[in-house]
Amino acid sequence: MQGLLATALVAVIAFGSSGNAVRAAEVQASEATSGAVALTAAPPIELFSVFNPNHLYLENGVSTITPTKGKVTVSATTVATRTVDSIGLIFYVQKWTGSSWDTVGAGSTVGTNNDSVYHNTFEKTVEAGYYYRARTIHWVIHNGVYEEGETITSSVLGV
Repeated sequence: MQGLLATALVAVIAFGSSGNAVRAAEVQASEATSGAVALTAAPPIELFSVFNPNHLYLENGVSTITPTKGKVTVSATTVATRTVDSIGLIFYVQKWTGSSWDTVGAGSTVGTNNDSVYHNTFEKTVEAGYYYRARTIHWVIHNGVYEEGETITSSVLGV
């Protein structure tokens, strides 16, 4: 029992209750792989997705963000429960300032009418060394009813 307690105490001292040492190690590994050096502290992890389970036509949506030299690419998919009159996406690229997320790019796309799944990508030129994430709004219109949901991706370091 004392051995288990000692191990737990060492883990708390080494990593803190929030796991910051682990997060710092992940950031350092990411920097070593990409060659970029972070110009701010890593942002908090805030992944989320909000879709109303009572929507009639919008089922869900997903998005990812990928860094490449000088830009990030956001890839997103909106899924409806059936073929809808209109389906689309609104893209926001956000930059971590060290204390808040600022929107630095936006765009919207409309898929073909009479479809149930829509996928598209959005690219934004970025500065190396800053963290970026994507916020996407997934929407459908059917029979005059507008429904939307939102996703926020993990953050990536611009290279």
